[in-house]
Formats: sequence, C-alpha cells, structure tokens
Amino acid sequence: MAESSIPVDLFNPGQVFACLGFLEAADVLCPDAEGGFDWTDESLVRFCLRAGGSKSPIKAVLKFLAEAEVVPIHPARVDGPWPDNSIPNEEFPASRTALKKSNGKALSASSLPVCLRQGNTSVPISHWLKGGDGRQPFKLFAGQQVGAQLTSNMMFGDPKKKASKGFKEIFSDFAPKAFQDPFNKICAVGGRFGFDARGSWDALRIGTSLDEQGVLVKVSPHVELLAAIGLENARPTFRSTYEMRYAVWNNLLPLALCRVALSSPDAFLPQNCFRFFRAHLGDDKQYKKCFFAEQETVHE
Repeated sequence: MAESSIPVDLFNPGQVFACLGFLEAADVLCPDAEGGFDWTDESLVRFCLRAGGSKSPIKAVLKFLAEAEVVPIHPARVDGPWPDNSIPNEEFPASRTALKKSNGKALSASSLPVCLRQGNTSVPISHWLKGGDGRQPFKLFAGQQVGAQLTSNMMFGDPKKKASKGFKEIFSDFAPKAFQDPFNKICAVGGRFGFDARGSWDALRIGTSLDEQGVLVKVSPHVELLAAIGLENARPTFRSTYEMRYAVWNNLLPLALCRVALSSPDAFLPQNCFRFFRAHLGDDKQYKKCFFAEQETVHE
C-alpha cells in the first residue's frame, strides 16, 4: 500500500468533493483505496489517501487525468443523434428519459455523460443526470451548456477563449512541489461545472455579472474534474434548492463508506470523528455555483 496526503480547504466544497474524486479514481487505478481528513493541525488540514501499489496514488490520479481523453457515452442498442466518437455502454448511468429534449419526445446528445479514458481504463462523469438508481442530478451550470463540453474545457481549455487553460496545459508545468499541494494550482478557465468555491461570485455584491462581461475566473480545473468524479456515486444533502450540507471525517475509510460519510457520517461514526458544513449555491436560477461553506456548530 502507498499513502499520500495533500492540503485541503474544508470550507471549499469543490475541494472536499475532489478528495472523494481522488478516491474514486485511485480505486480504479490502484484498488483498495481508503481516504480521510486529518485536522490535527487546524491551520493545515490534510486529505490522506491510501491505495494498493507502491506509487503515490495522488500522482497516479493526476497523471491519469493529464493523459486521458474525453469520450461521450450513449446507451447501448439505442439509436440516437450520438456523436461519432461516442461509445455504447450496457450499464448506462441514467434513464433514457434523462436524454430527451425539453419537449419530451426526441433524444438529444447534449446531456450525454462522458468518461475520461486512457487505454482500457475509464472513469465516468455523469453528475448532471438523474441516476438510474434514483440519485438526483447535481447540475450547477445553465441549461444551454453541455456537460461534455465543460469537461473538455476543464481538460483542454475553452477554444473560444484564448486566455483560458485546461488541466493538460497546467500539468505540463507541474513541478514536484505542485504534487504536494495540487489544489493550489489555479488558472483562468472558460466554462466550468461550478464546484470550486474560488470561482464563485455574487452579481449584487460586485455590481456586475462576470458571465455577461466575459470575465474569466481562476480556479483549479482539476478540482472541477475530480469533484465531478467524486459526485458520481455520492451526493451531499440538499437543504433547499440553494443550500447543501456535506461532511468530512477524520478516519481512513474504504471508498464505499466514504461515499456514505459525505452526507451521513453520523450513521456510523462517533460525533468527534466528523464535521458538517453548509454551503450556499447562489441565487442565479440559470447558473449556480458553490460558495465557501460555514461549519455547523456541534451541540453536545
């Protein structure tokens, strides 16, 4: 087993979801992944990841992201307007109705999930769809935006916005120190999922809409990607349309329990082993985003 740890801001929902994404991807690349948070030093909280093999699981996941391609997925044996580069999937992660146009009739390719694929290894991303198991979508981006395109933007940069960068470009500049604190590596991005709280803004507070002005925000594209991967099999608890609650835990837990711990750690952990946070999702009906969270007060 190999173990890695990196700094994490527990008040940034995107970084917490990205930690779960590290776990999900590591379990595919080097099985038996376990993870948890260490807040022994409150000034430098860390996420710890342990997985099979002798190589750093953090490096393994980041290297996989840097080398992967974005491939759309469509349901097997279903005819539709699918892209030429899409691949069929027998275990499609959503119901067919999730792919229908707003009129409820014809199928559309705009909602197709994707996978990040390198060789025979693939990691799915489909958080904007309602899961076949009843899992609710966690879609923060506007209706006219396409999940597959946003994934590509986070990987390669937005071709329509020259100043934007994607993870593949900034990974080429990763120094050894960057692997020790990857969430601190940020850049200007185009479209995004909206998980990294460093990209949140309030039009009323700043007096303008950054989207309408075409201003690019700086976030970590890999936080956005890893958060999406982390939300493939888990969800925070939604307190309302505009507020969510998530948890962190300070034990190394296997992946299956980590998925549960994100929303319900009190179901199986002692009270001093977890913390809850509440985060605002913004009031924009078209494009929500995660704002920095507040920690809930524990009442003994």
